[in-house]
Formats: sequence, structure tokens, C-alpha cells
Amino acid sequence: MRILHVTEAGGGGTFEVVRVLAERLAAREHTVAIAAGRRPTSRAALDEGLDPAVELVELPWAERTLRAQVAAARALRRVTAAWGPDVVHLHSSFAGTVGTAALRSLPLVYTPHGMAAARVGDGPARRFAQNAAERMIVRHADVLGAVSHAEAELARRVHGARRVTVVPNGISELDPGREPGRPSPRSPLVVAAGRIDPARRPEGVARILAAVARDARVAWIGGAPADEDRPLREAGIPVSGWLDRESALHQLASASVYLHWSAWDGLSLAVLEALAHDVIVVASDIPANREVVGPDQVRRSEAGAIELIRSIVADEALRGRLLSAQRKRRGQWSAARMADGWLDVYERLAGARTPSSVPRSVSSRTINVPWT
Repeated sequence: MRILHVTEAGGGGTFEVVRVLAERLAAREHTVAIAAGRRPTSRAALDEGLDPAVELVELPWAERTLRAQVAAARALRRVTAAWGPDVVHLHSSFAGTVGTAALRSLPLVYTPHGMAAARVGDGPARRFAQNAAERMIVRHADVLGAVSHAEAELARRVHGARRVTVVPNGISELDPGREPGRPSPRSPLVVAAGRIDPARRPEGVARILAAVARDARVAWIGGAPADEDRPLREAGIPVSGWLDRESALHQLASASVYLHWSAWDGLSLAVLEALAHDVIVVASDIPANREVVGPDQVRRSEAGAIELIRSIVADEALRGRLLSAQRKRRGQWSAARMADGWLDVYERLAGARTPSSVPRSVSSRTINVPWT
């Protein structure tokens, strides 16, 4: 099978999901390509760490203007005409908008990776526009592939989506046989992690970490595209800045508590990475977080999160119970399960629709596609 993944920007959690999935399917002897742009703020090249078995279509998709989206649609038409995919998987809303406009003759899967309908803090006009665009994507995609049951339920309730399937995100560290051994003793360290943006509520995180700083060391592992880390810096919270994934995971693994105070989410890879490294998760009480860690490790208020973190740091028995609960739950978010789930979706969809383009071989792993 020929599978094309399309994502607006390389770097971040969405691209990591796409990369792992593409590599797993290529290892099963499917022909797989990723078409992606590169954010100006991204520190890594698109092909950094990418298995050579996965072809890369590099798009100069650095802006979110209407002109850039129209040009991207033209580029994708040329890519699919040359490459001939059996199925196209559109990851996140910008890829969904462009892909459903340009590629309606092909079998399309759309995965939001955090629906616009879940966002908070936007004004009424922007919220209306985002929901309208997302509703249009859902209408034209063959399948909405949600990464969590929370995301699927939101798509059904807000957009009336009917063709919905759930394939939870997964990471390689949670594959069978890769579970970590007994953790070594750690001095108390509480961290938050990832790209610092409104979805991660840096103001609230700063208040929570500052409140527990007398009970444990605190830090944020990650960086900000602009000045979004100001609340953390002003609160005296150390911020590591941008790190490659291996370095970030090394720092996360040394923590005792991971604070994931998100305002909205699809299904966070950072939470899964914490589970894999036996770091106890304390999360905001939103459906996607509750789905992963259960009711005992989510809190609605900052005060509740502060109280729980302090209890975890002080109470060895509580730490043991929460770690045991995490270990029992975490196997369902393996990369192997994710690849199995998506392959089943692709096979059913490709069998139901016949792509109009004829597959042709591609001579180069990295293809530069002109915009005009």
C-alpha cells in the first residue's frame, strides 16, 4: 500500500506521531511518504532522525496566510499525481483544510490532534471561523481519525461527525518489552514540558511550580516560539529552551512528577512519555487527560494540583500506588498498537475507494515541490 501523510509543519508532537507511524508502516513493507512544511521556529531539519525507508516531500509551508494555503493545495495536487497514494492521512487542521480542498478524489483520513472546538480563550469571531473550517474538513474527509475517545466525542457532538474511528497515539517506549525497570532513587523534581504556548497555560504552570518550589526542584523542559515563557521566567522557574527529543526525555526521566496543565489536548505525547519513564503525572481535568491517567491524577484547580503534587513528593506510599496504576494503564498507548490501528483504517478505506491517480516510482527520498 502507498500511504501519504500530510502535515503543515515539522517539529512538535504531531510530527513525532507522523514520523513514528510512517516508520512503523515502512518497516512492514508499505511505501510511505511524509509531505510537510517546516516552521521558522523549528530547530530541526524535517529529515533529522527519519528512517531512510520513509520518503520525504518537503514543502515550503512556513506561513498560514491564505496565499500560502492556496499554493500548498496546488503543490499537493502535483505530489499526489506524481506519487499515486492509495490513501492520504491529513494531520491537524491546516493540512485538513488544504487536503480536503485539493484531494477529494483520493481516500482521505483527517486527524485533528487537538480539535479547534476544544480551544479556550479565543474571541467569538475567531472561534466561529475555526469551527466552520473544521466542520468543512469533517464533512469532506472520508474518515475522522481521532487520537482519543475524548476527541472523537467532541467531533460527534460539535460537528455531527459520523464517520469516526479512534486510534490512540502511541510511542515506541511503551511497546511490549520496553517498559523501564525499577526507577532509581530521585531527589524531588517537578517538571512541565513541551512547547510553551496558550494550550499549555504557562501562567498557571508558573503559579503551580512556584508554589511547590519549596518542596521540590522545579523546571520547564522545552522552549517558546516568542515571549510565551515570560510568566515562567518572572516566577523564577528554570526553562531549558529547545532540546532534541533524546535530551528532553533524559531530563524528563529524572523527574518525580510531571505537571501537564493543558487547556485542551488531543492526546499528549508528553503524558505518554512520562508514563513510560515512571514519572507520576498530575494533569488538568480535561477529558483527554482523564482518559489517560484516570480521575485520581487530574485536578480542576491550581490549588488542587499544588496539594496533590505536595502529597506525592511527601508520601512514598502514595507514589507507589500511583506508579502502579500508571504501569497497569500504559500498555494501551504503544506505537505497535497505533500502527496496527491505522493500518486497519487505511486498508478498509483503500478497499472502499479506488484512487484516480496511477502510482509511479519516486527516484529521490526528499522531493522539493515548487509552490507555483
